[in-house]
Amino acid sequence: MAEDTERLGLLVGVFELALGRLFEASPGGGQARDRFVEDVRRLLTDTRALQGDSPAVQTYEALLRRLGATRPGDADGLGVVPTPEQGVPPAGSGV
Repeated sequence: MAEDTERLGLLVGVFELALGRLFEASPGGGQARDRFVEDVRRLLTDTRALQGDSPAVQTYEALLRRLGATRPGDADGLGVVPTPEQGVPPAGSGV
């Protein structure tokens, strides 16, 4: 089970990194990123309302952090964590 969890964490990290690179490299990527962030925020809000302790909540929060969609002092309390470009490995929840 621990091996599967570790493998899933690595895959999520690669997905997050690839998604960020896609937004950077695509024409109109900034606008697409903004829409994606808006969708993830909506999913986060809806999921928190139904299952506040769900692993999905942690995943959405981490994805928003990794996309740089949060700032210190944000009302949602997500804060900011380092990105892989700042020396943190691309795998894990980002927390």
